[in-house]
Amino acid sequence: MAPTLGVLAPRARAGEQADRAVSAVRQLVASGQVKPGTVLRLRAKQGNLVSLLGRDFQLQREWEQLTGTAIDATVMPQLDSMAFIRDGQEVDLTIARTHEFPDLLAAGLIEDLTPWLARFGMTLSADAQQGYLLPAKQSQVGNRVVAVPADLDIAMLFIRRDLLEDPRHRAEFRQRHGRDLAAPRTWDEYLELARFFTRPADGLFGAAEPRERRTGWMYWLPRYLSAAGDRPWLFDEQMRPLIAGSAGVAATANFAATVACSPPQVLEDGKDFSYTLPQFVRGHAFSTILTAATAKIASREDSAVRGRFVAAPMPGSLVGGRLVRRTTFIYGNNLVVPRSAQHKAVALMYAMWLTDPINSLRSVSANGIADPYRQHHLRDEAVRQAYTAQAMDVLRDEIGHVSPGGTGLPGNTEYLGALSHQLWQVAAGRASPAEALRRTAREWDAITDRLGRPAQIAAWKQQRAELTR
Repeated sequence: MAPTLGVLAPRARAGEQADRAVSAVRQLVASGQVKPGTVLRLRAKQGNLVSLLGRDFQLQREWEQLTGTAIDATVMPQLDSMAFIRDGQEVDLTIARTHEFPDLLAAGLIEDLTPWLARFGMTLSADAQQGYLLPAKQSQVGNRVVAVPADLDIAMLFIRRDLLEDPRHRAEFRQRHGRDLAAPRTWDEYLELARFFTRPADGLFGAAEPRERRTGWMYWLPRYLSAAGDRPWLFDEQMRPLIAGSAGVAATANFAATVACSPPQVLEDGKDFSYTLPQFVRGHAFSTILTAATAKIASREDSAVRGRFVAAPMPGSLVGGRLVRRTTFIYGNNLVVPRSAQHKAVALMYAMWLTDPINSLRSVSANGIADPYRQHHLRDEAVRQAYTAQAMDVLRDEIGHVSPGGTGLPGNTEYLGALSHQLWQVAAGRASPAEALRRTAREWDAITDRLGRPAQIAAWKQQRAELTR
């Protein structure tokens, strides 16, 4: 098995990755290891298909012509992938969200790609010019590569520039708060703006962040990590939860306070970004937090806020007089090879071919939901036009503030499920922040004990080492 540094070697020339992937498949066919006409079975979410197959299936047709292998694509629901990978016995290549990797690997459901990459002499480049933006955080569990980055999906803040610049709003805000109306630096300022722009009689709400039961952790975690300052840990060295301390209580209070500034159905089951994003795009919200795809969707011709919004740095917390800002992976549809796949080598080679510097631009530029995930994507004129140059510049600056999504541990799905449930209780007014976090801490301790505290401590030690790099 190649060492981690070999997997992340900082070198990739435009086109070389794709050429090597095609050559590898041709050699496999020539040697009889892969039959001519082999069908690669790809499963993805509806919005990902155009990114994975190309506009008008151009990438699919090109791959099939170059390699003599075919692609059969099917659709999966817009949910976490574990159940579909576990039950899908006829899938060679699929997508999984970044926070799912530890559980998928621990359950033996996806391949460790490290030896496969070494076999074909290929890497996930960290090159500053064309490499993947965050290859280790997007692809690894510990020192094992388990995915090929094909998306980014970090949390970003989007706000209405036209409302900030309106002279009437500016005069009213200064009179009320004694300072200029501007993008928020802190989570407290963000909440202040959300309250200021909540005007239901005008059909306007201050914040359009999901608050349903499954995904609350995604919008809580940046708040907690910034409030925790230089030690943004979820657990101590013995895996005792730290979230019930002052940083967690402050983050939870801020998280819950936005409900009063939100569209009316925000607490209902299933009202995730598919509910909140349209509120922003239709002009019914001052702000939203989601991924970079927001900029592309809000810039379409049918958007009510086209040309009237900006991306802003994620707010932070003042810790010891210093502003600490953090964001995190919230979705991230990266490519994984199921352990049950029949054509693992072909699947990995397609993933590498698709995410080559040149082909990845064609993928991201298609009318799909994959966000820019390589360095040169942020500089490409077509990408900058689709997503707006301003949003791409903010995304570039946010890269240095990204933390992993969730715990990064086996049992991550359970830990996050328990947290999100308690966060919903607070948001619904059924529990106080302190009470809900104490319950969460107890549930987390029970999960840790059931999974085996010594093993979880060892995994957390490795995860903390990654966080301090």
